Amino acid sequence: MQVGKSVIFCATQRTGSTLIVDDFLNVVGHKRVISEILYHKTMGETGGPWSKTWDEVSKANTVRGYFIGKVMFHYTPYISRYIEHGSTAGPHHCLRFIPELFDSFYNFFADAIWVYIDRRNVFAQAVSMYLAESTQIWEKLIAGLRSRPPKPGVPADQVRYEYEKIKPYLTGFLAEREQWQLFFRHYKITPIRISYEEAAQGYPQYLKELLDKTELQAVEAPRPRRMLKVGDQRNEEWAEFLRNDVIAELYSRSHVVD
Repeated sequence: MQVGKSVIFCATQRTGSTLIVDDFLNVVGHKRVISEILYHKTMGETGGPWSKTWDEVSKANTVRGYFIGKVMFHYTPYISRYIEHGSTAGPHHCLRFIPELFDSFYNFFADAIWVYIDRRNVFAQAVSMYLAESTQIWEKLIAGLRSRPPKPGVPADQVRYEYEKIKPYLTGFLAEREQWQLFFRHYKITPIRISYEEAAQGYPQYLKELLDKTELQAVEAPRPRRMLKVGDQRNEEWAEFLRNDVIAELYSRSHVVD
C-alpha cells in the first residue's frame, strides 16, 4: 500500500498537542482537522480492511501533500492491531512499550516525519487533566469556530483540589513519557521535539523546524491562534500544591520511624 508523506505527532494528554497540530495547520493556511482521526476511525471497529479505513483518513487529513495524524501512547497498540488484523479486539490501554504491539503501526508510518510533544511541567499537566475530566471542558476556540459540545460535568467553581485523585494522572503521564522514549530508541527515531511551554509562548516561531523538515511554506502573515488557553491561576496554584504534596510524601516515606 502506498502511504505517501506523513507527519505523526506523538503525545500524551494535556500537553497542548491539539493546539500544536492546529497551529501547524493554521500557519500553512489550512482549516482545522480531527487530529486523532486514526483513533476515532478505528475505535470500536470489529472488522473491515485497513486499506479502506486508510483511504478515508488520508483523504480527510492530507494537508499540502502530507497526512497529518496525532496519537497517544496508551492507545497506539489499538491502532497497530487494526492495521495488522482489521480488528481492534483486545486490550485498549497500554502503558508499557512492547515492540510487537507497536510494530505494525511503526512499519506503516516508518517514513513519516515524527514529532514528539511533551509538557515539562508534568504537575501542571496532571492538574489540567483532572480539571478537564471533572468539568468536561477540554478546549476553547476563538469566537466563530465550533467546538465539540461539552458533556455534563461539575461546574468549575465546585471542583476541589484532591491529591489522591490527581496523583494517578501524574503517575500515568510519567509512565507514558518514559515509554515514548523507549519507542523512539527501539525504532531509531530522532523526532522533532516540541514542548508545551515552548509552544505556548513562541507562536508561530516554534514551528520553524517542522516547517523546514516538511519544506512547507508558512502563509505570508500567520493568522492569530484559533485556540485559547483553558487554564488559569488556579491551575498554577494546584500544580504547586501537587508538587509539594509529592515531595512531602516522598520525604515521609524516606523517613519512616520504626
